[in-house]
Amino acid sequence: MIKKYYDISITYFLFALIFMMFSFSGNAQVSLPASDLGLTSINDGVAGPAYLYEAFFGSQNSTKFKDGNGDDVPGDNKMNAQFMVNHFVTVSKKPLWGGFPVFEILVPIVNADVKIGGAVDDNKFGLGDITVGTGIQWPNKKLFGKTFFHRFLLNAAAPTGSYSKEDAVNTGSNVWSIMPYYAFTIYWDTATKWETSMRFRYQWNSKNTDVAFADDVQPGQAAWINYGVSYMPYKDFRVGVTGYWLQQLTEHEIGGAKIPDSKEMALSVGPSFFYQHKTSTFRLTGAFDVSTNNRFAQAPFINFTFSKVWLKK
Repeated sequence: MIKKYYDISITYFLFALIFMMFSFSGNAQVSLPASDLGLTSINDGVAGPAYLYEAFFGSQNSTKFKDGNGDDVPGDNKMNAQFMVNHFVTVSKKPLWGGFPVFEILVPIVNADVKIGGAVDDNKFGLGDITVGTGIQWPNKKLFGKTFFHRFLLNAAAPTGSYSKEDAVNTGSNVWSIMPYYAFTIYWDTATKWETSMRFRYQWNSKNTDVAFADDVQPGQAAWINYGVSYMPYKDFRVGVTGYWLQQLTEHEIGGAKIPDSKEMALSVGPSFFYQHKTSTFRLTGAFDVSTNNRFAQAPFINFTFSKVWLKK
């Protein structure tokens, strides 16, 4: 069973899908750029030498925008977004530092319609910020006698998405983001029926110097944890509980001045199902925010993923 997951489970590997691929900018507010909240969870740490193509289709919908205290912001607020991400990964066969070198690139396409009271009312369709990454995968190790996979990766998101300072909503953030992470998966039994996966990520964002109302703005630094616990009741089928906890670490800034009480926070939980057929996988996930500050509360966030792996012999 471990050999099977070692070969195939790259379908859950390095998946840095954009949870908020559009940004509020220009004459609106400052917000955190793209991230992978809740989408890297079950079997996240497992991978082996292979090529991967992944197509992700997602939908975000919300009518509640939360303030710094977690209360609803009055007014007609809504967020409807649909997106697709083309994800390409290669994991080398050549060993390095006890693991395997990896490289990935993600190309998102986004459609977003956002309204926040009278301050924001805009919609956009276009290319999102492209993300690249490289790192090391350590497969099939042992931790406390249990089978253990883990990985370290450094991602960078480039400001390639559509952006205009005259628009309140953009599919690009117009900032550079540096996003290292560490992920692991541990199997609790020899049949690999039960597993736990977690990803710890940090995000630093550069300044946006092309805004309509100030010399520059800078999104705050943030950290989050993606988590997942799953069980395999039938061969090739898993069901689990997944989610994330996001905490912004520093305040957003406008013109070098910190915006008081601007830190974003979110705690989410939801179900996840996936089916594996040979070297292809199909996954359906839903997420619901149970606590939110200074951002839209997701209710729900639904995504479907198709993945195809070509193993390196």
